[in-house]
Amino acid sequence: MFADLGPYSFTLHEGETRLLRVASEAEKDAVIGVALGKRKCAEGTVLLQGVPLDENRAGSVGWVAANGGLISNLKVWENVTLPLWYHASHAVAETEQMVAHWLSALGMVEAEWVGFMESPPDRLTSWQRKLAGLLRGLVQSPLVLVVDAALFKGIEPGLGARWAAALETYAEQGRAVLVVADSETELPWKMIERPV
Repeated sequence: MFADLGPYSFTLHEGETRLLRVASEAEKDAVIGVALGKRKCAEGTVLLQGVPLDENRAGSVGWVAANGGLISNLKVWENVTLPLWYHASHAVAETEQMVAHWLSALGMVEAEWVGFMESPPDRLTSWQRKLAGLLRGLVQSPLVLVVDAALFKGIEPGLGARWAAALETYAEQGRAVLVVADSETELPWKMIERPV
């Protein structure tokens, strides 16, 4: 049970991308906070691979904010890669390969990659900031990636479909994706039913 939210009970399996719809933005923020280990449950516990969330290694759960969640004084490349190097050691060539893979999967034209990655967030459009945040989440490769469904608001439908497909591909690589929405959405994933 989440503090001030009432009961929730569900299991997210490896390989799944699932959608949890809650009643309000405050409830969405609370659920995301619990999923990230930043908020405690009033009762019960959150387990990741059978172990309490706070006993897992840092970076096991990742987060994609609705607006991208970028640090304004860092270029996109730094926003995407610094957390990766903080939580795990990766060679530059390996990191570049992961970034290229996900940029392609997310629908960015290769000719635009360098300009995009060298840009500070204030020079990006809204959808590019969202893309950078999603890219960072995918590149970090957490076991569970938590996504604010508002990430898809204002995104051209074809591009949104590419992003949804990329999240499904990510989950199929032995991970899981939890998308949390606070309003009606047409996102394609199976809804997690809240106990009554």
